[in-house]
Amino acid sequence: MTPGTQITSDSDMDTVLEEFKQRHERRNSIGSAKYSCSLPECGATFKRLDQLDRHEYHHTGIKKHACAYEGCDKTYSIVTHLKRHLRSTHERPDATVKKTVKCALEECSKMFISVSNMTRHMRETHESPRVYPCSHCSAKFSQKLKLKRHEIREHTQEYPFTCSKCSRGFYQEWQCQSHEPSCKQYECPGCPKKFDKWSLYTKHCRDTLHGKNRHKCDRCECAFDKPSDLKQHIEVKHKEAKKQEEETSFTCTEEGCGKSYSYLRNLRQHMLTAHSGRRFECQTVDCGRCFSSAQNLAKHLLRDHKDGKVKKDKKPKATESNPRKRRRDAGRSKHSQLSKLACLQLDKEEEEAVREREPLALEKVTQSLQDDPVEELLAQTLQDEEEVD
Repeated sequence: MTPGTQITSDSDMDTVLEEFKQRHERRNSIGSAKYSCSLPECGATFKRLDQLDRHEYHHTGIKKHACAYEGCDKTYSIVTHLKRHLRSTHERPDATVKKTVKCALEECSKMFISVSNMTRHMRETHESPRVYPCSHCSAKFSQKLKLKRHEIREHTQEYPFTCSKCSRGFYQEWQCQSHEPSCKQYECPGCPKKFDKWSLYTKHCRDTLHGKNRHKCDRCECAFDKPSDLKQHIEVKHKEAKKQEEETSFTCTEEGCGKSYSYLRNLRQHMLTAHSGRRFECQTVDCGRCFSSAQNLAKHLLRDHKDGKVKKDKKPKATESNPRKRRRDAGRSKHSQLSKLACLQLDKEEEEAVREREPLALEKVTQSLQDDPVEELLAQTLQDEEEVD
């Protein structure tokens, strides 16, 4: 029937119903299977794009619709939610729109931007709220995702995504992918346990004494908890092997030297400086210092001739606040009065002994003076001093 034709009989009504049924079937056949799941093992098809987005989000857990505005990091699993965010946040002419519409239920104090948002809130929260009960306990949730997380965390422990290194579970795939690059495991040497934190690993080793095998001896099967214990074990039990290792070091062949080095370059440096007489002289004017190696000469140039001039060491002058330290032998003569009068040349130790008037030293000096007749008077004077003491 053409549009605008009046229905006057039952046959006209049957014709209208038949045409409506045909149009409805044609519309469903044209719009069916418009979107299909991207996972090849799934094969599900959907009429609407938001249905496909919701379905794929349950597969991957990744919100693939991100806001393109600079500084906004919002992401959504359904494209219609992203469009709603753009309209309400970025495309609204007045960005400071406030929530002025209150919930129609007096007990509820929530505010909304528009009447349509308030109507949807009334329908979903107060009139016919969706309740998802837990199949394992009496808990109830308003969202299916919250119910799923509750059942996994509290009851089944079967996470949809797990780390391949530490077997840690995650609700969404992107959480697992961001965790795996930084995942590091510490394996206990005494048991099959693994730890993702060093503090937990060390605490476990202390409590169970499994950490004693961390420092193993490379010459036997012994193992120790501390490096010092391993070092002591090698010195006691493997002394001969250690001695052989030391014999493989590089020893100087010059007579009377006997120095040994762990590296051949150190032995060559020793031969150049100690036995060949090679010295590295500073070429700066008025310096004339010599060094045993080029490295020491370079340090000297950098430290003392940085500006091209000779750097002289200046001792700080004594002041009232910083007085100069007094010497221990200050005010004392370096030679005893006896050696001065007798014109004796004594060693440093003998001078000290005579100054302290030690009996053996005084007796030795007396004997030397008695051998010289000219010094008899001085010897007599020395004997008189001994008797007085």
